[in-house]
Amino acid sequence: MKKLSVLKNLFKKPSWLLIFLPLLVLIQPYLQTGVPYTHDGENHLARFANYKVAIREGQFPPRLAPNLMNHYGYPVFNYNYPLANILSLPLSVLGVSYELIFKLLMVAGLSLGAVGIISWLKLLNFSLLSTLFVAGTYFTAPFVANLIYVRGNIGEVWALGLFPWLLWLTQRWKQKKFVSWKISIPIVLGFLLSHNISVMFGMILWFFYNLCILKFDRTNWLQWLKTVLLAGLLSLWFWLPAVAEKNLVVLDETNLNVGSIEHLVQPSQLVTSPLTFGFSFSVPIDTLSLAVGLLPLFSLLIASLWLIKYGRTNRQLAHKLFFLCLVGGFLLILQTPASQVFWKTIPLIGFIQFPWRLTLFWLIFTAPLVAFTWQLGRGFKWLLGLLFLIQILAVFRLSAIAIFHKSTLEYDLFPQSTSSLNENLPKTFTYILFGDWSPEPRVLNGQAEFTVEHWTGSSRRYQLLVTQEALIAEPTMNFAGWQTTANDKPVTYLNDDLIQGRLAYQLVPGEYQIVSRFTQQTWPRITGNVISGLALLVWAGLIWQEKKQTLKKS
Repeated sequence: MKKLSVLKNLFKKPSWLLIFLPLLVLIQPYLQTGVPYTHDGENHLARFANYKVAIREGQFPPRLAPNLMNHYGYPVFNYNYPLANILSLPLSVLGVSYELIFKLLMVAGLSLGAVGIISWLKLLNFSLLSTLFVAGTYFTAPFVANLIYVRGNIGEVWALGLFPWLLWLTQRWKQKKFVSWKISIPIVLGFLLSHNISVMFGMILWFFYNLCILKFDRTNWLQWLKTVLLAGLLSLWFWLPAVAEKNLVVLDETNLNVGSIEHLVQPSQLVTSPLTFGFSFSVPIDTLSLAVGLLPLFSLLIASLWLIKYGRTNRQLAHKLFFLCLVGGFLLILQTPASQVFWKTIPLIGFIQFPWRLTLFWLIFTAPLVAFTWQLGRGFKWLLGLLFLIQILAVFRLSAIAIFHKSTLEYDLFPQSTSSLNENLPKTFTYILFGDWSPEPRVLNGQAEFTVEHWTGSSRRYQLLVTQEALIAEPTMNFAGWQTTANDKPVTYLNDDLIQGRLAYQLVPGEYQIVSRFTQQTWPRITGNVISGLALLVWAGLIWQEKKQTLKKS
């Protein structure tokens, strides 16, 4: 009761307006029917729909989006971050509109990030008011505003929401405070499934943060290793097929993954880019705002000057500030042409696609610098307050370029791929006449008659009467995992200039019962699923053991 009373008193304080008002300004377009038009928003809504459809059709876990590419199926779930789709599933099954689900998940992810920043900064001994101020500035940062009004990338929203909690875990371990397996594993697992590219950089940055904070404490490092290992094994159902089966699709050949260097940002753009709807182009002129925010820039400058003048007098604080300034500066430089050598030489680094995505981590690592500057004195509070006001006004003046609304059925039957350059397209699939789809097999040559008994995007059953040796094709992409049997015997899939990557097989005259279904039967999927299942049992055992020890102590 005492804790509840304290919580109520906190929320009565006007200082909490530092969070709620900026959040309200940020989500203005969500307070009306429909969703704002963004780069990725509509694609995510279609993925929500197809994730539900895939589950209903028996895919567990979903890997093939049954209705995308005009029902030819598209293996986007095998490669793209699943967390948002998983979170959407309970609500979509209950019949909540995909548009409302999207808005709820976007707000929830951003709010989780704000609470994570507050919780992390409190462990770093910053005052409540300074942490609330920082959370408010986070809601109005240009990068965050772009996520709502321009880009709509829900994966990045959840990566941004969960990353502060990784740093919070490190601080809890450092301070020898208990963290339940029920909390630590969902945090790390959620981040691992949040956004592929963010995970790649985020885990590296988290490791270096641990080096700074945990140093060489074996007990803490062991706890970190056990947590990361268990969460990694739990996520293997997704990550093992995503990596091992990457060679089956055209991902490596798309311009997005080989042109990162073309999207480096001019230093002036990091400071002055106005908030507008736009895009990042492969030339120095962009219509998308790539500013990182005046507040963290100013705070980075002040913290750096403080280190030069006072660093020797407070070595413990200087050590932490030096690391944060170093990371902040490094993340800035990596976005500019000065880092070209880095992008050209480090393997796999090009998969970030847009170097300015690193602003996601810049926002988090500069948060303590903003809180530090806030606590330096009244003059700095006024300066930061003025910059905050400018930032709020910039977001307040920003409006959605358009608001659109579609029915549930339109998202269920979304005909496109939901990927920018169809980068998850199977390499063998070259067929382009998607408009001719119908739920039935095609006789490409020979003579045969068919009777369809059942047809979905993940399985189908039909009878064939072949009177002259026939080549049969199903209007579906041939992707690893599909299995077709004729009278309970597996057929061999064929491919040529006529088939063009569709499911196709040859049959001699006769009567056949045909069953086709999409399965988990590839070694990466089987291995990943089994290991994740075993890891789930281990996690349940750890929670049970933890509960047992708690009961003994009580």
